[in-house]
Amino acid sequence: MASQQLIVEAPDKLLPLVEPARYKAAFGGRGGAKSHFFAEQIVIRCYAKKARVVCIREVQVTIRDSIRQLIVDKINRLGLGWAFEILTTEIRGREGTPAEGALIIFRGMQDYNAHNIKSLEDFDIAFVEEAQTLSAQSLRLLRPTIRKDGSELWFAWNPRYETDAVDEFFRGKAPPKNAVIIPINWSDNPWFNEVLQAEKNADFEADPDMAEHVWNGGYEKITEAQYYARQIFAAEKEGRIGFFPHDPNYPVMTSWDIGVDDYTSVWFFQHIHPYVHVIDYFEASGFGADDCFRDALPEYTQDPLAKLMQLREIARPAPFKYHRHFFPHDIRNREWGGGAKSRVQTVMELGVPMAQINIGVAQKPEERINASRRLMPMVRFNQSKNVMLGVQRLRRYSRRRNEQLGTYGAPLHDENSHGADAFGEFAVNCGIAPPKIIPPAKAPQPVGHVYLPGAPEPSRGNKKDWT
Repeated sequence: MASQQLIVEAPDKLLPLVEPARYKAAFGGRGGAKSHFFAEQIVIRCYAKKARVVCIREVQVTIRDSIRQLIVDKINRLGLGWAFEILTTEIRGREGTPAEGALIIFRGMQDYNAHNIKSLEDFDIAFVEEAQTLSAQSLRLLRPTIRKDGSELWFAWNPRYETDAVDEFFRGKAPPKNAVIIPINWSDNPWFNEVLQAEKNADFEADPDMAEHVWNGGYEKITEAQYYARQIFAAEKEGRIGFFPHDPNYPVMTSWDIGVDDYTSVWFFQHIHPYVHVIDYFEASGFGADDCFRDALPEYTQDPLAKLMQLREIARPAPFKYHRHFFPHDIRNREWGGGAKSRVQTVMELGVPMAQINIGVAQKPEERINASRRLMPMVRFNQSKNVMLGVQRLRRYSRRRNEQLGTYGAPLHDENSHGADAFGEFAVNCGIAPPKIIPPAKAPQPVGHVYLPGAPEPSRGNKKDWT
């Protein structure tokens, strides 16, 4: 069957990426059409040249985390549904069509090691999405693996820090040869619509520094106002944000900040000595206790079928076995649920034993902040979509700024403060302390003896005489 002619459109600035090159890189802020361009190019290459493509993320917990749906949308938009077989975890070219032999798979780099990554040697293209999260080790593994003649490595990312592996590789002192590297932002996209325009303008009004990073591709700044930005940065550099999923051999603890007409935030922890693993995060605005427990802690749901369905909905492979729930002191308030019941009564009626409920005492924000800073070097964050939202809350938790005086004051109460307060509740009450550093034992020093003139010297043949 003859191939049909495909008519595609792309921002002019991205057109150099169509030409053959070992490395193709596009970086910049939101709205630059990077992902749309690469997804469309993947479809075209598979249809026209029967390419084998692996779409890579640093961590991929579920297929929903990948670019799969965008590629499916591009297949349909181009009218090529007849040429591709769309499966749950991969996309194949149908037999008897120009795409026969093509393959698109979706993988997380942390699933690979030096041995099993060899399964990718016969692929034509590796496309790394969200490449700012790619670790230096993953980049070192991937580059020599995609080795087929004419093979290419594609990267798309929104820059975070100059020290991220992908930025050092493409934007450092010695960029790779045979590379096309394109900076692109919303202003280069002729299809940037009014909805995104309004979002961009609102972000620049609310937080110009953050908007510069999100929309214009500037590096994310660590400012004096941010409480935990440096701790999160250290976690990234030390490899403590990665694949640290739930371990069914260890119990799970949660920590809460409760809102009624505001955000409720819940962190999920496991203490796997010497680290504390953050395995999940949940937040919702305006939710009652029933809604929070159904969506975030379905293990307490009495109906077995409803429990199973919700566990599948939130992609939780195995139920959590809970050990303790850390609630703030205001759980004693009579306002979470119907009637005059206290919040703790409501929680117990949902199936949580009193023995698992830890009610904290009222704490000043400074106490929670200091406790969180002490705990943070011990924390590993699972790089799932939920946990990364929580990490974003911690990173953006900041002081209120007095513009007239140019000074910073108390913590800013906004959408980020609830997640930070919930984390702080755990840090204050969990009882987990950094391991004490015991100085190495000193070698015993020789004992000197002073003998007065005329005193007898000890016998050199009898050790007892030396003491």
